[in-house]
Amino acid sequence: MNIKYMFCLVYFVCYGIRLIASSHCETIKIEICKGIGYNETLMPNLVGHEMQSDVDLTLQTFSPLISYGCSAQLNFFLCSAYLPMCTIKVNSVIGPCRSLCEAVRARCHPVLSSFGFSWPNSLDCNRFPRDNMEGSMCMEGPGETSTISEVPNKVQPLQSSCKYLYKAHLYVRLIRNNRCTPLCEAEILFDTHEKHIAWLWIGSWSIAAILISIIALLCLILSDSKRDKNLLPLVVSHCLIGVSWIIRILAGRNNTSCGYDMQFPGISLLLSDGLSTSPCSCTFLLRYYFGMSALIWITILCFRWNLNLRCYVKETQNSELVHNTFLQICAYGIPAIQTIISLVIRLVDADELLGTCYVGNQSDRALLSLIAIPMLIFWTIGCGYLLSGYLTLKSYSNLKLPAHLNGMGAFLLLYNTLTALVLLSLFYIFGNRENWINLIDNINQNQQLKAPLWLHISHPFLELLAGVLSSAWAIGPKLRFGFCQATKTKQQIYKTPASVQCQHNPFHSASYQTICPPNSVVSNSSIISMNLVTKSSFVRKNHSYHINPHSHGRRSRGSYRTPSIQSANLTANETIL
Repeated sequence: MNIKYMFCLVYFVCYGIRLIASSHCETIKIEICKGIGYNETLMPNLVGHEMQSDVDLTLQTFSPLISYGCSAQLNFFLCSAYLPMCTIKVNSVIGPCRSLCEAVRARCHPVLSSFGFSWPNSLDCNRFPRDNMEGSMCMEGPGETSTISEVPNKVQPLQSSCKYLYKAHLYVRLIRNNRCTPLCEAEILFDTHEKHIAWLWIGSWSIAAILISIIALLCLILSDSKRDKNLLPLVVSHCLIGVSWIIRILAGRNNTSCGYDMQFPGISLLLSDGLSTSPCSCTFLLRYYFGMSALIWITILCFRWNLNLRCYVKETQNSELVHNTFLQICAYGIPAIQTIISLVIRLVDADELLGTCYVGNQSDRALLSLIAIPMLIFWTIGCGYLLSGYLTLKSYSNLKLPAHLNGMGAFLLLYNTLTALVLLSLFYIFGNRENWINLIDNINQNQQLKAPLWLHISHPFLELLAGVLSSAWAIGPKLRFGFCQATKTKQQIYKTPASVQCQHNPFHSASYQTICPPNSVVSNSSIISMNLVTKSSFVRKNHSYHINPHSHGRRSRGSYRTPSIQSANLTANETIL
């Protein structure tokens, strides 16, 4: 009797364990895997995914291969591998058999190889059971219903959704952002020679810009002038922009602009939506943040120039210090907000031509909203201040500005002219990029519109040129002052002294001194008028001062009598005691 109860207890325990195990099974929610013979799975799966949403993202990458129809068992094999069957009758999940995997790989791997893709490591056939046995159960699949005699040499691209693009075979579509991304070494708009020429040009200017900006930065830091301190933030911004290009030189092209995606393992892609590498992150953050900061600082300098001009014209006190805190918040806060937006929306992408990470290299929306429009706003405000100051100056026709106001106005006008050229190039690229990248109907691909090389390097080149201009403007007054000082010193050394009249004070703290060098003449009236004669001083050569013998101690100025003769002269041998 006791043995019977024990068997019943063991049965209920086993049944409870199966119920607990079955409670972990979850219904299949992915459309492509519904109706394949079972409807429940267990996560994590055989590949390591923990959620069905991750599985759905992975299975979508195989949709072009499924549409191509390389194997009738491909759909079932993928679902059984990524969503294995879960049932209360078996304690473990049931995946595909090795024979099923090898049959699918034999038919589909040649298709993948024709496009340069390898068989995924997660679907390695050696990781699946060889046969369906009691200890290791697996599914053999429904069997082939169609055969493909051979894989054609030229098949439709797996990136069928990118077929509207020029040279679509050099793109892959990423499911996670639904964007067509070019391969790392793809020559879509520019060939290798054009890329080499563009990088030599920009690389040379970047080295020149960083060197001159470092010199200007040291000059401004050591200077005590307030005008130099106003120019310091602008030079610092351009110096850090130059640092971003130096990082690009040291890291190299592929290490900066290329990376890998989980969807296509082993294939190097041009970065399109994030900061996958450290050089890419550094170049983007330094160039974009401080580039926008430099534009705001130019706008602030235009405002300060306008304010100083009005204060000079109206002869009022400058109230510039009242706005300093607010202006600094704008100069550092607005670019920070723009940078955060770029990172959150994942609009950081790499440039095919120069191999740098920035905003708007592959996205027209990012080019317009995060570069062109903010730059246009800052440029318009700065030019408005310059125009207002010019109109104020025109109302005073005979007014001549000080050298520092006149020079700063010329510098700001030249800088804003460079910014205007950058804006023209950006809006031209925005309006014509689709014609360069997308296929145009009814024409041959060999006649596709060519993107101009000079236009795509105009933005970085003018950006570096503006930095060189700012640094040169900061160094220029220092060099001019040093040259003038050297010239003046040289003239003083080689100048022959002539007969110069004695014009310095004839009286000294010493009690005895010769008044003038030989042959010099000075009027006695000019000596007496200084009222510096002490109570015991007198002049030789028959002209003496009368001293009151009854006066003691401190005497008033009236107690000293001046001689009646005002024209007494002193020669070279006459001294004052």
